[in-house]
Amino acid sequence: MSTYPVPYAGQRIDATLLASMMPTITWKASNTDRAATTTFEDDPDLIVSLEAGAVYHVCFYLHHAAVNTARFKTIWRVPNGATGTRSVIGPDQGAVLSSTSSGGQGRYGVHNFDTACTYGCRDNNTLLCAGIEEAVVVTADAGTLAVQWAQATSSATFSRLGAGSSLHVRRLA
Repeated sequence: MSTYPVPYAGQRIDATLLASMMPTITWKASNTDRAATTTFEDDPDLIVSLEAGAVYHVCFYLHHAAVNTARFKTIWRVPNGATGTRSVIGPDQGAVLSSTSSGGQGRYGVHNFDTACTYGCRDNNTLLCAGIEEAVVVTADAGTLAVQWAQATSSATFSRLGAGSSLHVRRLA
């Protein structure tokens, strides 16, 4: 099992060492709304820098909302040369949900970082659904990790990535 950082006997324990053992967690304090766009863009809050030659466990917890005609889709931006695949769990794009139901069919796929994944919604752009995207990311180069998202079909009615969504990153090696 890989552990980062590797603590050595007799090593001085200081704030830098202890901080390197902690996961990085970022979260959205407020909603981000996007309308009339199918172009992926980084979420302004769920974004971190990764180091070169490292291994990370990454998990995005996404609180999203949209009308059924617009939907909500994601990809990941990863550093150049990064490898891995992401698992995606949430309401399926084919699910026809109502504003009173958060149930329905689910999606449980494993995808490349740049494969667009579309989620079903509750046909209301303020009633949130949950999606979880997780991966082990192996970096070659340093760079940015971010969830990128947009509407699946352009609509004047905004789609939302809601407050409380979060990004959890733990370095493994």
